[in-house]
Amino acid sequence: MRNVKISLLAAAAIGFFSLIGCSKSNNNNKTSNSDSVFTSSWTTLNMTLNPTDSNYEQTISAPAITSAILNDGVVLGYGAYLNQSNDTVVEQALEFDMFQTFSVGNILLQSGFDNSGLWYRYVIIPGHVLTTRGITPVEARSMNYAEIMKTFPPGARKSETPSIN
Repeated sequence: MRNVKISLLAAAAIGFFSLIGCSKSNNNNKTSNSDSVFTSSWTTLNMTLNPTDSNYEQTISAPAITSAILNDGVVLGYGAYLNQSNDTVVEQALEFDMFQTFSVGNILLQSGFDNSGLWYRYVIIPGHVLTTRGITPVEARSMNYAEIMKTFPPGARKSETPSIN
């Protein structure tokens, strides 16, 4: 009987000290936009004419663009539209004569044409994600939209807007 009491006391002590080391906080989970690829929703452009330089412009708020992303990662911009066959065509923004200026928290789009009605999406890839995949920023910028979506698995991206595939 004495051995049973000692065993129960030992088990209780071990259980007590085990509970002291446990924590119910999720501070060990490090999930944030800086740890994975961010894909924005598709935005319908509504560009305005700048009378000073005769360019059409639009500023898009992009809070996920940080100085770390600008220094080490890459931001990619894409335009999309429905063709005559009702298929979605996605091209790099430059293909639509859109020049992009990325700054912390914003994207300035400028074009010689009014691209209003065009859908626009940006993709942010942190530097360490590029490194892990063995891709340089220059290589990422040369990839088309389908290649970027294939290279980075769906679990690493924000879900897409259902109206565009």
